Amino acid sequence: MFSSCVSRLKTPYMQGFVFDENKEPLKEVDICLNDECKKSDEKGYFTFKRKTYLEFIQIGGEAPPLFYNLKISKINYKDTIIQYRSKYGGANVDIKMKYDSIVLRRN
Repeated sequence: MFSSCVSRLKTPYMQGFVFDENKEPLKEVDICLNDECKKSDEKGYFTFKRKTYLEFIQIGGEAPPLFYNLKISKINYKDTIIQYRSKYGGANVDIKMKYDSIVLRRN
């Protein structure tokens, strides 16, 4: 029987832009990827680095699914929550997520 220690994806590399309803970039938006939070810059841009972990597997084992929650919020705007689940699991550590235009609407 064979076994190995392999890298699995915890969270993918991610980048994106946040705008208001008038297509103006929103700065200082709180963007949380699971438990890690950042703020968008003056162009509404944000990025998160890829995170991996090591897992001990045996032949025939499957990669666990990749799940994440992305919460985008700003005072006086409605929150946006993006939930993602990869149907291929976390075996592909090179996944890159790009959100070209997340729009927040005023309350």
